[in-house]
Amino acid sequence: MATTKIFRLSALTLLLTALLLPLSAQQNYRFRGSDGWGFGSKYEQLFDNYNLKTIVGTVVKVDTNTLMKDMSVGLRLIVTEDATGQSTPVHLGPMWYATNQDINFPKGDKVEIRGCRASYMGSPEFIMLVELRSKNRVFRFRDDDGNPFWVTFRNKP
Repeated sequence: MATTKIFRLSALTLLLTALLLPLSAQQNYRFRGSDGWGFGSKYEQLFDNYNLKTIVGTVVKVDTNTLMKDMSVGLRLIVTEDATGQSTPVHLGPMWYATNQDINFPKGDKVEIRGCRASYMGSPEFIMLVELRSKNRVFRFRDDDGNPFWVTFRNKP
């Protein structure tokens, strides 16, 4: 009799542990997502795939920026446009994505940039990069629909 009660209690304990353990594991792990750079974010809502421009210029410097609250640090180029002499920030994307690409833009490099001009709450105008050409290389940061490559899922065609 006592053995049966102990067996039932052990079986019940094992069953509850098996059911509750995955729930506690899920609560302790947080997916990072795209840190404010993904679909539906305020930043991505600024992008207009129908308003793409191409500029040619020279890299002045590479630095970082955080445009919006709750957004991770991004990597950007500062480019002096050949046509206007204006310095324009060019957003390459989130730091965690851009720094893992096989790219290098030293000061003085001549580049051709295709992207969307945007600004946010009085910030200076910047370019949300689609494609960058430098020397004999082409770097793409968005697909033909304007979806950033750092977002891993895609909508079905």
